[in-house]
Amino acid sequence: MKEKIVVSVIGAAGKMGTRITNNLARHADTIELHFCEASPAGIESIKARGFSVAPTEEAVAKSDIVVLAVPDVIIKKVSIGIVEMMTPGSTMIILDPAAAVARELALRDDCTFVVAHPCHPSYFTDQETAEARADHFGGIAGKQDVVMAKIQGDDAKFANARTVSELMYAPVGKSFVMGIRDIAFLEPTLVEILGASTLFAMAETVNEAVRRGIDREAAVSFLTGHINILSAVFLGKMGNVQVSDACKVAVGLGNRLVLRDDWKRIWEDDVLDKAIATMLHPEDPKI
Repeated sequence: MKEKIVVSVIGAAGKMGTRITNNLARHADTIELHFCEASPAGIESIKARGFSVAPTEEAVAKSDIVVLAVPDVIIKKVSIGIVEMMTPGSTMIILDPAAAVARELALRDDCTFVVAHPCHPSYFTDQETAEARADHFGGIAGKQDVVMAKIQGDDAKFANARTVSELMYAPVGKSFVMGIRDIAFLEPTLVEILGASTLFAMAETVNEAVRRGIDREAAVSFLTGHINILSAVFLGKMGNVQVSDACKVAVGLGNRLVLRDDWKRIWEDDVLDKAIATMLHPEDPKI
């Protein structure tokens, strides 16, 4: 009989910790799961979900995999103590690349360290149920992909962590393996510095449309419908289909009126490093 993979989740009552443990708990036949939580409110929430809380030191010491589900800004402090508790040959999974890229994640030569981050359900994915289509975040019913990187360590242990990560974020379509800085360029650069800021501007523009007397429901429908088709065209989902000549002119105007002329600097290594340092320590901005 195959031995179970022993997994401890640090911060098991947090937003991601709750999602992760809910998924892993469904695999009691293959996963021995331990819930680790420090806050009294978090402990009560875990008990309310029908689970018990394990002492962190005991759980980590016997774990094959430790999942660090805590905010990026405290990884530097928290990881030091947790890594000291880990058994030689065990693995730590963190959920975001920032701390690792900034060298704020505590490491050990005799352990494997991995980043696993969800892509969240794409609107190009053909979800099969109403519940899946309503799961915009993922990890409940909506199928999503995952990106992963080995920070350091053993390939076989990384493969084990990949299996566990696919269970954590289930249902998963594909898991893409890449370098740690590649994931950092996806987030924050691609989806936060550029994607989130432009989408936030779109939401602000809807408010402006409403202020001018345009029906909000109509504005949202018009915006999201066009985002869908424009994404399909620009990302090559519609073959050789192109936007109209007038739209191309409007895009050029937007590049001058909305985006800075040098906006592609966000893809430079020094900008990435300064952005991550500022996100981890906003009280001491570097950019």
